[in-house]
Amino acid sequence: MVVFRLWRRFHGVLTLALDTSGDVCVLALGREDVVLGEYRFQHKMSLLRRLLPNIELLMSDAGYKVSDVEGFIVGLGPGSFTGLRIGVTVAKTLAYSLNKPIVGVGSLDALAYSVAPVGTQLMCPMVHARADEVYWTIVGCSGGDKIADYRVSSIGEVANDIANRNLSTYFCGSAALRHSQFIRERLGELAVIGNYGAAHPSGWGLLLLGRQRIVKRERDDPIAITPLYVRKPTPVLRLESGEIKSSDALC
Repeated sequence: MVVFRLWRRFHGVLTLALDTSGDVCVLALGREDVVLGEYRFQHKMSLLRRLLPNIELLMSDAGYKVSDVEGFIVGLGPGSFTGLRIGVTVAKTLAYSLNKPIVGVGSLDALAYSVAPVGTQLMCPMVHARADEVYWTIVGCSGGDKIADYRVSSIGEVANDIANRNLSTYFCGSAALRHSQFIRERLGELAVIGNYGAAHPSGWGLLLLGRQRIVKRERDDPIAITPLYVRKPTPVLRLESGEIKSSDALC
């Protein structure tokens, strides 16, 4: 049985945050409300090979070792099935092996905390799912309250939802950039599109959101914590449809 130390106040706790929900991996190290270092890299299907070396490089550049980390924050998605599986597995393995606490945060929530829209009433973080579908949610700009649960749908359905609300909305995330022309044409002045800097969660956004759980003395089980899948992963859907065999799904 693993016995975890209770979280101290966030001030003084050396915390490592990581998010692998998209094609850009985000790593951040924080202490005393300060981001000590942040790395982002586009892994191009090489996340498994590059994640641990980049974590070690981030720690080394900040003057620490991985064993110095006192708590872990990991983005749970939704997003890439393979990326999330790798990132969550690495984070929970480090937490378990070092006997340190771990908390999971929603990647779309972290994305919303990473940007500061001005003059809009709603925020709609979204990331690519597959084909023309996106993972998305709606957050209020005043107070940051989540107005809609995580969903997966076509970009047209997202636009229709916002149009029915008739409220100015800040769109952020990689899918917002990908579908920016359609969003502008469909919603006109109701839509404000974030730039590339708002395409992925920031290290500060991950640390800030994780801190909300940390100060409440919350933690997740490093064995049981799993990625957040809004729907069944694509390999499972392909397996159930008979498109691939079970041996292929495990590859």
